[in-house]
Amino acid sequence: MSTATRKFDWPNLEPRATLDGSPIEIAGQMHALVYYGRGDYRVVPDRPIVGTAHDLIGRVRVVHRCGTDVKIYQSGRPDQAEESLLEELAALIGCSHTGDSRRFLGYVRLLETGKATAGESPGQAPGQSPRLGGDELYLAVAEAVEGMDAAELRQLWSQLLLHWGRIFGHETVVELVFVGSRVRELRQGIGYLAGDTLSAEQLDYRVGQRFCLQSRIAHYQPTPPSVKGARGVQLLGGNITDLAMNQAGAFAQFVRIRPQVIQSGSVLPVPDNIDDISAALVEPLACLLDCFQKTTHELGQDANGSVLKKGVMPGGVTLIVGSGSMAMMAAKLALMDDAALDVGGARQVLIAVRSDSKRDLVNKVMNDPRAVCVVAKNDAALVDLLTSFQPQQLDPYGRPFRGFDDVILCAGGSDTLATTHRLIAPTGGRIMAFAGTRGPCQIESGVWHYGNAAVMGTSGCVRPELHVCRLATARNRGIF
Repeated sequence: MSTATRKFDWPNLEPRATLDGSPIEIAGQMHALVYYGRGDYRVVPDRPIVGTAHDLIGRVRVVHRCGTDVKIYQSGRPDQAEESLLEELAALIGCSHTGDSRRFLGYVRLLETGKATAGESPGQAPGQSPRLGGDELYLAVAEAVEGMDAAELRQLWSQLLLHWGRIFGHETVVELVFVGSRVRELRQGIGYLAGDTLSAEQLDYRVGQRFCLQSRIAHYQPTPPSVKGARGVQLLGGNITDLAMNQAGAFAQFVRIRPQVIQSGSVLPVPDNIDDISAALVEPLACLLDCFQKTTHELGQDANGSVLKKGVMPGGVTLIVGSGSMAMMAAKLALMDDAALDVGGARQVLIAVRSDSKRDLVNKVMNDPRAVCVVAKNDAALVDLLTSFQPQQLDPYGRPFRGFDDVILCAGGSDTLATTHRLIAPTGGRIMAFAGTRGPCQIESGVWHYGNAAVMGTSGCVRPELHVCRLATARNRGIF
């Protein structure tokens, strides 16, 4: 290693070295798809994979590509992935400052080329030396690479390919190939299991077992003393960690499953009767189901006040915008008549897609006369289609169709949300905004006030092991 690259404190990943306070017991290499900022994925054929005494290692059997992964590739994720990558870079270079994640690509260019482009360092004017900027981490990196020749920069980047960058991928099924010798010491529950002591049975991991992984490990707000037999509520923005955002995910041959994932109950056994492809959909399905369960309709009044039903309106008409797996799972949930889930009961679902080929795919997968798929190639066509739509049957009371009772957004942008928001005003309907608009959106608040309508979103599954059981139940009944 050159004198220049010694300015970086590369981790020792050999067996018997210590990593995260625990001895390394196994070390190897793997192929991995590694993220180095917006629009920059690279295949690294010799990425290290290690397991400590308190880790599990899973071989990736299947991993799905989530829409979030696409959005990160297109737009970056400075509030999570880039932020944690700069924290790791600061540790590698021995700097107490963690930098400005909004300028992450400037860091990558500086590390790879040894040169800064004008304006990349905070406070830097065109033509000004990058060392005069206001970002202390950037200044430390600039100082470290200053004077490196081409060979030294190549050697530096070869080390960064091994020890930096983020591996995404969280919709996965893995098969255990390593169980650390001290995993059974991880008895203290955190996150969803905060306050629990994990049992020997819960920690009885064995090589060859299949698991899916809940990606978000969040802090939880305890329930009030008056609420008995329930767990707390996930604190959004209060993450302990996040598989793939802050740790290494499954776009690789192996995944290191660290103590936080184990202690939070996020390593979920896959039932024998569930195939890998279906089981890898547990995480997105659980997020979608969480959105259904948070959405309620008022069915009547009694002595205690409103009678509320979670999920879609029973006997109502549901609109779903989108053509991907989330849209089709949403349609199945909306039409489902299942006592365990109790979120369905729509009499008809209309699925709006953007092309004839997507319509054909949805019709093939759904294969249900209650699910009608139509093509709306843009938002203007969507408005025309929705305002002229008539369901196959009248509602249970024989009333004419006035509008959708539920709208589930699994695709679309801010205009789509605003459009569908106007359409639910006559019915007092609900919008389940599963897909984020990733941009500003204008909606009329009077729809909520005068129409008794509502918009609900979701940000992750909060009951992981319950959802695995429910998927198994649904699978047994031939629903999915």
